Amino acid sequence: MKYIRFSPSIRLLQGTVVLLFLGLAASIWPELEFFWLIFSAVLVVTALFDLWRLRRIPAPVIQRNIAGAFSVGANHEVKLTITNESDRNLQIDVYDHFPEKLLVSGLPRRLFIDANEFAEITYFIKPLQRGFLRLEHTECLILSVFKFWRYKHMLEIHSEAKVYPDYASVIEYALLATENHLSMMGILKHRRRGQGMDFHQLREFREGDSIKQIDWKASSRVRKMIAREYQDERDQQIIVMMDCGHRMLAHDGELSHFDHSLNALLLLAYVALRQGDSVGVSTFSHNDRRWIKPVKGVANINVLLNGIFDLQPGASAPDYSSGARDLILHQRKRSLVLVLSNLRDDDHDDLHSAVQLLKKYHKVVVVSLQEQAIFDRLEQPVINLQDALTVASTHAYLSSREHLVKQLRNSGVNTLDVLPENLALLLTNTYLDLKSSGQI
Repeated sequence: MKYIRFSPSIRLLQGTVVLLFLGLAASIWPELEFFWLIFSAVLVVTALFDLWRLRRIPAPVIQRNIAGAFSVGANHEVKLTITNESDRNLQIDVYDHFPEKLLVSGLPRRLFIDANEFAEITYFIKPLQRGFLRLEHTECLILSVFKFWRYKHMLEIHSEAKVYPDYASVIEYALLATENHLSMMGILKHRRRGQGMDFHQLREFREGDSIKQIDWKASSRVRKMIAREYQDERDQQIIVMMDCGHRMLAHDGELSHFDHSLNALLLLAYVALRQGDSVGVSTFSHNDRRWIKPVKGVANINVLLNGIFDLQPGASAPDYSSGARDLILHQRKRSLVLVLSNLRDDDHDDLHSAVQLLKKYHKVVVVSLQEQAIFDRLEQPVINLQDALTVASTHAYLSSREHLVKQLRNSGVNTLDVLPENLALLLTNTYLDLKSSGQI
């Protein structure tokens, strides 16, 4: 793209205005014409000489230093190092070009750099969208020696970073996730009852233990009551089926339903991996379908992050049957399958066939995200006929949606109907509840 690299400064424009007024005065008083010609010649020669000197000044050398990974919605530091390789002191205006979906504070900046010296500046960016962040150009304007011109340099400086989902809740959980602090995050652990537990160790019988836990042979040997202690079964697999269709574009607050789902996935993954289980991801209803096979170990949460950080919902309608078939092809081993979507009443037939297919191999939980805007609309007063029609249609929509949820529950499918802000904790608690009750 072609552009003019130099432009007049305020000082040159002021000189031009003075020249015009002097010319106007010379047209009225001819004796001033000599002074107008002298001023014109001096201004033109000086401006051209100043431009010639400015064009001989080499472009500054700029280096950009950014982190390799950012978190969406958080402020991050970017550092620019500007080196003046000329033999003159320079005034430089610096501006870093950035893409859309990015808030920037601290630009542009004006610097005064001595000859053969450098300066460092810091500004902050706030990514608003996950994915790859690419910064490719930095613009700088150099003021000429006589301050008549500004010369533009557009420098190609390529930097790339990954913008991940906001996993602040996962970090907070990591700080609180001890046996005594799980409830601080709203995550509940249930004591397991019945069969299907993994034996852990023998210990002294304690008050509150079940009589069924007593190991009579061990008790007779040591002449005191000994109980068996069990732990939750490990090496179980959890697969999250994520709807990437157009409904997940709906926003509640700053985050879309899809971003809420990703944050919930990260918290669930951290808890499940810490429990010794494996977590995988399968996406559907978009062209860029992804399958992340189950990984085990908290350290492998980075595998999930790198596999989903740039996922974006598309314009397609939900296709539950296709998503179910894809998952079956990849995962036959019995797992807990969590289907995250935003249900409508017209989804019944397709969703029912998909769930029935998945139930042949897996334990299935369907999670539907509610829309806060709908409930907010019902809170508004009804003033006219249009308001009454809107409220009536909203109630009809909610009634049909609730009917679909009841149908799923009546068919034996665990179904959650939840606001996005409550999704992360409710999803994690559902996993822990199913695990502790031996249903996985």
